[in-house]
Amino acid sequence: MTVLHVVYDPHDPTAWYPNFLAGLRMGLDEAGVPYDYSPRMPERPRGPVFFTRYTVQKQLLEAAEPPEHVIIHEHDIWNPFTNAYDPADLWIYSHPSLAAILVTNPSMVPWGERYLPAGSRAQVVAAGFPYDHTLINRVIAELKPGPDRERLVVFPGRLNEFYQPYLSVRMAFELMDRGYRVFIASPVDPLSYYPVELWRQMGIEVGRLPHEDYYRLLARAQAAISVTTGGSLTLALYEAYLLGATPIAPAGRPDLPPWTEVYHPRYDALNPRQAIEMVEQRVRVEVDRRWFDIRHYVEHLLAVAGRWI
Repeated sequence: MTVLHVVYDPHDPTAWYPNFLAGLRMGLDEAGVPYDYSPRMPERPRGPVFFTRYTVQKQLLEAAEPPEHVIIHEHDIWNPFTNAYDPADLWIYSHPSLAAILVTNPSMVPWGERYLPAGSRAQVVAAGFPYDHTLINRVIAELKPGPDRERLVVFPGRLNEFYQPYLSVRMAFELMDRGYRVFIASPVDPLSYYPVELWRQMGIEVGRLPHEDYYRLLARAQAAISVTTGGSLTLALYEAYLLGATPIAPAGRPDLPPWTEVYHPRYDALNPRQAIEMVEQRVRVEVDRRWFDIRHYVEHLLAVAGRWI
């Protein structure tokens, strides 16, 4: 019997990754797909192999018997604003076993295709993100967030250059001048070279928050602003939206990240003051929720892998 071999990294600290794995498992179970979840690719795969994180892809290079069909999930693609990718990792795009790349947003597709060699059989498919709503639905049921919001703005994201914390800080001063409380919330400890203590002395709340405390903060906030220049789906903004805060995302050029078109309207990445005005004017932001739907994701995965299972 053939199965889908799902290979995951049990040590990856990325905030969105456990949710992705949980949602993917729920979708595969619901669809009745035979699969196994393992940190290691089997020596002799009995079906397609799905690498869920770039950190486990090197198992393919070590395989004595490479699988015939490999699928990878890309939450980001190497691009001009990347800080965590090594060009040496692009070998996966040329591997003869690569059959498909699942990306989170339609605007990521041309960037995935950019690195495929001529004649590649691999497809680049916009599949979205299989978001598991279990935890956040429990928080919503408990907190019952409503339309009355505090004058509170949250900047989600890790405190590293990928998320431009200095821009967040400059915007925070502007927002505080207008009477807002500002929290720069990171899912991990801030990097040591940022002057976090000075920011706190100047009135900005900043630091790492446990997940449920972060949700409680968003449930009171008027808005959450992302200033990332990278290719992230800005999942944190979707969670802000679910908890009643306005998700405010940057828009770049159509051919460049950030890939945030699931939010509308957005502010011009070259004019961050527009984000502040969106807060002040209480602009209503719509979210295309199908890109966070588990069934939607699994349907696209099976459109590629189903023929081999």
